[in-house]
Amino acid sequence: MSRGFCTLYEYRTAYALIGFTGFVTGLIDALVDDFTVKAFLWAFVLWLALIATAYELTIMPAPPKPFVQSILLITLGTAGMLGIHHFTWLGVSILIGRRFDNVLWLAPNIYVDFKLYTTVTAYMFIAYMAYLIYINIKSCD
Repeated sequence: MSRGFCTLYEYRTAYALIGFTGFVTGLIDALVDDFTVKAFLWAFVLWLALIATAYELTIMPAPPKPFVQSILLITLGTAGMLGIHHFTWLGVSILIGRRFDNVLWLAPNIYVDFKLYTTVTAYMFIAYMAYLIYINIKSCD
């Protein structure tokens, strides 16, 4: 049964894996205090996600517009990763009683305004989720 227009295969598993990776790295960020340990754990999680995503991109058929699909995967995948990571970190941090200043420390010598960063990552998360909903509605599967 055809639903009319569909976008064929959109690498939905890769998008889901990117979101799950953002969730896991957010948990690590909230629960581990040592920046060096975080970096090694993040590298391992990102390596696993990269291997699984590369496998999916290798075995699945090429989409009708591979350049557009790759740009969407890169931009919306990054947006989803950052959005989910930040809100997982924020939620777990609130649950464990962490206090927040107006300035958020991201890494050594990298500070951003807390409200601005939360707003930007919220919009990234919304764009990521809207695209996931869209591709699941318009899918041919």
